[in-house]
Amino acid sequence: MTRRQQDVQSGAFAPSPVRTPVDQVRLRILEGIISGELRPGDRLPSEVEQARGFKVGRSTVREALRSLVEMGLLSTAQGRGGGSFVNNFDSVPVERNLKDAMELLLHFDAINVRELLEARGVLEGTCARLAARRRGDDELARMAEVLDQAGRTELSAEEWLQLDIEFHRAVALSGDNRVLIVPLAALHAVVQPRLNEAIMPLLDREEVNAQHRAIYEAIGAGDSEAAGAAVEAHLTSLEQLYRRAGLL
Repeated sequence: MTRRQQDVQSGAFAPSPVRTPVDQVRLRILEGIISGELRPGDRLPSEVEQARGFKVGRSTVREALRSLVEMGLLSTAQGRGGGSFVNNFDSVPVERNLKDAMELLLHFDAINVRELLEARGVLEGTCARLAARRRGDDELARMAEVLDQAGRTELSAEEWLQLDIEFHRAVALSGDNRVLIVPLAALHAVVQPRLNEAIMPLLDREEVNAQHRAIYEAIGAGDSEAAGAAVEAHLTSLEQLYRRAGLL
């Protein structure tokens, strides 16, 4: 028997892991949402009815529902007319769950800051290049507004950092690619508040604002290569500060 045959025999034809009752209930409801059998606003049967239908205990149903609420797929209401309802789904719960996963991996050294910054550079550079091709008046106006606000000298560090987050978010949204926006938003939520606070004493606000303006101007001019290069220059400058702060 060849090595390839051994791999196939030991992999594809190995028994599947047995799912717990909670997983079975959660996945069945999830399948209903994905297939359209359960639509936004639909009310799920009561816990008693679900327990009877799934042939499990109410505590199993309750735990499965709780996990779907945490994922942002369901919401619950108490009292008369209450119950579990299918949410109108958007990317926010996915961004939040991905952010939490990244922070957990970072905490246990399963990933590191260097890898986060590399991923951010790839995603944000791509978004900036796309933004230069697809930018609209509203997106450009939002970037300009944030830049003007960030230039105010009386801003506190917290206020200025929030505007920094908003600028990068505006660039990502201008790229108009939701598959890129979701992981980038999660990366921003991990990297920007935590790491930028650490380097705040080393930051030159005017220099960062100028780097942001270079990104904005390249996007406004429709120059995708210049937009990508401006993002790379900005993130390289920040990386040097992270090194000085001992984060890399």
